[in-house]
Amino acid sequence: MSDDQRTIGQMRNLGPASEAHLNAAGIFTAADVVRLGVEEAYVRMVAAQVETGKRFVIHPAYLYALYGAVENCDWREVPAAKKREFKAICDRLRRKYSIG
Repeated sequence: MSDDQRTIGQMRNLGPASEAHLNAAGIFTAADVVRLGVEEAYVRMVAAQVETGKRFVIHPAYLYALYGAVENCDWREVPAAKKREFKAICDRLRRKYSIG
């Protein structure tokens, strides 16, 4: 279990917008992201945005950034297999929430 208490904004690849979106889902620290996992953190972030009625774009780049933050790599260095997995997650969420 991670005890990394950095805020979301202090993590690699993530800035104020990502921090605000994740905070709205109750995710405040690097340890929270690690505990939940990249995919679950993203799913919760999307759900929180949709529930508040905010306009939100479901895009795999968010997942790339989260993965890079956890793995300490640039978001552009996400392995191809993970990119395919993340794109599939986004497709599923777009269908679930009827977001184009």
